[in-house]
Amino acid sequence: MKLRTALLGALAAFGLTATMVAPANAATVASSLGIADPGYSRIGSTWYLTGTGSADSGIMPVLSRTSPTGTYRKIGRVDANRAGFSKYWAPHLVKRGSSYFAFFSASRNGAKPCVYYASSTRVAGGYSAPRLLTCGGGSGREAIDASTFVTSEGNTYLVWRSGVHRLGFPRGDYDIIARRLSFSGGTAAFTAGSRNDNLLHRTSDHVYEAPSLVRHGGKVWLFVSRNRYDTNAYYTAVYSADTIHGTFTFRKNLMKTSQGYGYGPGGAEVETAADGDTYIAYHVWKDSKPTPQTPGKRILKTAKLDWVSGLPVVR
Repeated sequence: MKLRTALLGALAAFGLTATMVAPANAATVASSLGIADPGYSRIGSTWYLTGTGSADSGIMPVLSRTSPTGTYRKIGRVDANRAGFSKYWAPHLVKRGSSYFAFFSASRNGAKPCVYYASSTRVAGGYSAPRLLTCGGGSGREAIDASTFVTSEGNTYLVWRSGVHRLGFPRGDYDIIARRLSFSGGTAAFTAGSRNDNLLHRTSDHVYEAPSLVRHGGKVWLFVSRNRYDTNAYYTAVYSADTIHGTFTFRKNLMKTSQGYGYGPGGAEVETAADGDTYIAYHVWKDSKPTPQTPGKRILKTAKLDWVSGLPVVR
């Protein structure tokens, strides 16, 4: 995703807590907390949300709750900022062994954004300096929007978007890539081998970003955001394949502004509950944002995904 400036000091206004009201229709659950690019993770019985904070200071807030809906409590932040780094956004949390890993995009010394990670023995606070995982490969390409996916065999893959804007943003060349990860203590590294490096989707069209994978119904589902993040035109689309090594084909546009999910619904991450139900977190513009120049603030929404005729529907 492009650089997000969603928090704008909102965390300070909330102190240590931020709440989400849970009406009967979960798709309308929204927080006044200005958070974008939600990282949505279930670790054990706890649900965590992270997101883009103050991009240049490296503040990436961590909030938790004990169920997919309810009240969030701010418990701290991913404090991986170090000298020379800026433009932190779109963090994603996982736990392996006794270590927590935060994957995020950042720029070092003004270079194009790359995917880094930091680790800690605590979910909030105490994180290491950023450690590089992958960049875009030169020629102006960036690597952004990392999330993780666990296969039915228990293998963890990092999923991210590599791309470059051409012919005027949001047009460009974009790849969605997945690569297997290995963990040892507080370190993570890519696993060698051709079956561990997968190009999930490639396009020379409008933006593809914010990839999130989930298993359901014997298939792997890829959720991506498309078009301009800074307008109402942002939306979420869905693809599927038989496995992470398969060919991902378009299945449907999941959420658009005109469909009642809010203005510019995107930046989504999908997570599975212990009972197999699936949930989605995404951001929208609080008010209509028809042009990039229109002022705006992004807020968080969460919802349960239903599966109707084999396809996901935001409830």
